[in-house]
Amino acid sequence: MIMKQPFLLTGLLLGSTLASAQTTELPGFFKFGPLAKVIKIVTVPDCPQSYTPPAGSGTAITHTTKLKSGGAAITVESAITGHGSPVTIKADKQLRINWYPGAEGKANLYLDDNDKTVLYVNYGLNRIYKVPANRQIEEYEIAYDCAGTPTIAAKPATRRILAAETALSGEKVPVLSPETASNWFKNSNRIAVYNQANTGIEYYLVDKYDRTGTYVLELQNREYIAYNHQSFVLGALAIPFKYRFGYTKGNTTVKDDIIAGFNIGVFGGYKITRSSIINKKNTYVLRNHTSLRVGPFINLSSATLDSVTTTAGDKPFLGADKQNIAVLSPGAGVMMDVRGVQIGVYGGWDIGIGAPARSWNYQGRFWLGFGLGYKLTDLFAQKD
Repeated sequence: MIMKQPFLLTGLLLGSTLASAQTTELPGFFKFGPLAKVIKIVTVPDCPQSYTPPAGSGTAITHTTKLKSGGAAITVESAITGHGSPVTIKADKQLRINWYPGAEGKANLYLDDNDKTVLYVNYGLNRIYKVPANRQIEEYEIAYDCAGTPTIAAKPATRRILAAETALSGEKVPVLSPETASNWFKNSNRIAVYNQANTGIEYYLVDKYDRTGTYVLELQNREYIAYNHQSFVLGALAIPFKYRFGYTKGNTTVKDDIIAGFNIGVFGGYKITRSSIINKKNTYVLRNHTSLRVGPFINLSSATLDSVTTTAGDKPFLGADKQNIAVLSPGAGVMMDVRGVQIGVYGGWDIGIGAPARSWNYQGRFWLGFGLGYKLTDLFAQKD
């Protein structure tokens, strides 16, 4: 049974798709709860690592800065030594730092087009705070050794008194707050803001959502996040069935009318899509479940005027008189797509074009339209 984590909440914001050859952004903004399993990836350069070439080989190992699947991607040159003997190289070391609890925040998610086993998180920016003039501030920077131990130290020549009110970014954390014991606080750059007398630190502005940092969200196999995203749509619209309501005018009764015909038009409106991202055997897959489109349309069709369809008109046709007219139909519609099954309900008004249209029984009358279909490509799609 697939269970959605209770701490993963989602928001409704307009989404987009990045035009990038390397990454694909999932449409929409996500709102994480504090227990969302977000990991920050930190790279420490030039860490000694042992590498044993294959037995019987002769290789020289050079410095490398590449990583692959958590380990060093070794650069091999011409043979000079080896035969299975271990050698020491300098390579980047990748640290994984828990950003939870306390990982809440709005973010985009995106996938590497060449490696969909990692789900990246792109947090929004930190908040902006206005620090008053004459306050003392000092910047602190985090650094790591090859054992993964963090060290926080003041950056040289950053302690100063502000000459004017200054806008600074960061998450505000009072000096005695319990958040100072959190992983994200201990592993973030920060600015210390001193009290009004400049005798001690009052609070920190913490770079919690480091714009240069790399964050990933980890889901267990078959775990997923469901979310909504919104967009604007514009496209062609065909309404296969129309139901025109009957009415009485004086002594003339016009009956209900159902027509099936080709009605083509243009639809523009608002689309809400329900999607999810799921971990399927360590590969992240985006799934669209349902979508709802709401908006106006304008439709073009035709109608035949004769002695039957003009009985309540200004000048009813007589005998075998007959004429075709163009009909413009503005209106609004609601369309739902549920895993490829498409259902539409539309309402509009028929406005015949030309003087003869005044004789038409349904001139300016309201109608309802219906549509039902299935995307043929979904018939052959692999189902979950």
